[in-house]
Amino acid sequence: MKRSSWISMTGPKRETRKQLGGRKLGLVLALLALALGALGCQPEPDATQQPRILIIGIDGASPKVAFPMMKAGQLPHLAEIAATGVHGPLRSVLPLYSPRIWNTIATGVKPSEHGIPAFVKPSAEGGKALYLSSDRKVPALWNILSARGRSVGVVNWWTTFPPEKIEGVMVSDHFFPEQIDMIKKTFAANRASGGALIHPQSWTPRAEAQLKNPASLTEFENLFTEARELPRWVNRSVLSQQFVTDQEITQVALALDADHHPDMMMVFLPGIDRVSHWLWGNLEAEDLYPPTLQPSPEERAGGAEALRAYYAYTDALIGRLVSGYGPDDMVLVISDHGFEAGVSMMLLTGAHDSPSALDGVLFARGRGIPRGQAAGPVNVYEIAPSVLTFAGLPSALDMQAGPASFLADLPRPDPVASYTEIAIERYAPSASGHEEEIIEHLRALGYLEEKEAPSQDQEQNTP
Repeated sequence: MKRSSWISMTGPKRETRKQLGGRKLGLVLALLALALGALGCQPEPDATQQPRILIIGIDGASPKVAFPMMKAGQLPHLAEIAATGVHGPLRSVLPLYSPRIWNTIATGVKPSEHGIPAFVKPSAEGGKALYLSSDRKVPALWNILSARGRSVGVVNWWTTFPPEKIEGVMVSDHFFPEQIDMIKKTFAANRASGGALIHPQSWTPRAEAQLKNPASLTEFENLFTEARELPRWVNRSVLSQQFVTDQEITQVALALDADHHPDMMMVFLPGIDRVSHWLWGNLEAEDLYPPTLQPSPEERAGGAEALRAYYAYTDALIGRLVSGYGPDDMVLVISDHGFEAGVSMMLLTGAHDSPSALDGVLFARGRGIPRGQAAGPVNVYEIAPSVLTFAGLPSALDMQAGPASFLADLPRPDPVASYTEIAIERYAPSASGHEEEIIEHLRALGYLEEKEAPSQDQEQNTP
């Protein structure tokens, strides 16, 4: 006899109070789901099903160098990203001060809104003080993803000291102070500090161990030894230390990825910018510089070769970082601006002051991103909403732009009004022990010559 017939013969089966309550709860939930659907609400995406995200910032990388070298086969890792994804120029906004642009990239809003408009601000003592993470007024990508339960790793991003209490690990930009003097400081003396440099602080010994790791990540050796012909005014010690620092940053990022496997990793490599300030002039016409700043033909050739070699070295570091990510994961490599001819009292040979240096570079690949196509046009305001879209999260209406066009095939959740309600938890502001060294390094690069906070009128060149 069929079960339906048995039921009809014996009458309705009595339900227990527990069963009846379960049915009522299920009905309520079903009606709630229908109501939310009618209101346009969307379910939170399952983070376990989302591809990972790797964002690599390469400060000052210019399309004038990167794209020709890539086409010549000299940047194989960037070429692989371009072949499996998109690439093109990334339009920035004047004035081209790195802290304001990298914070714009991380937040999607104007500098006047995120609160980091320049390198330094007036100090209470009448001098100059560095902008700190506590000056940023809006959440960054790491705060937004953390609030949505995603794990995050951040290594050396601009203006991340004091570190923020995110769902993951943040190694602040004060953990890697550049050395500007000829005397190598001891590890302990170089990091005398009363302030936390890393969140969580328990991960600090692991990061410090990477700074003592003698193993080389690439086949490149120091590009700035006395054996290489370089312009006579180049400070080889500064550039040699930068070569080491970029490897240290990469080593820390690799250790973080191995330990935590975060849903999103953000890594910032400053070396190309630092080296370009000293060597860019070797790529420019001689008549752009006064006779006292014109290198010999041998110095010019050596300087140009060293700069291009640093691009190749950075490409090799990118290859190490990308190696842990699968084809569906987003890999996004970006720079904040390019370079142009420039002269200062410090005999620097490269600058980024005018629209000639407005474009950086962008390389992106991952699930839903077209293969082998042009990326653009893309501007710096589109980066944060693009990352959120790839993560399956909504962008915000108070961001300056929406996601980039190369993500057109991905679902775009309805934007939220704002993410400003997200609480940003930071360690208490205190001296990291590196402020003076960092300020002197910025001054040596010519960054503090009339580099005060720009007015809001200077933000009118929004792409």
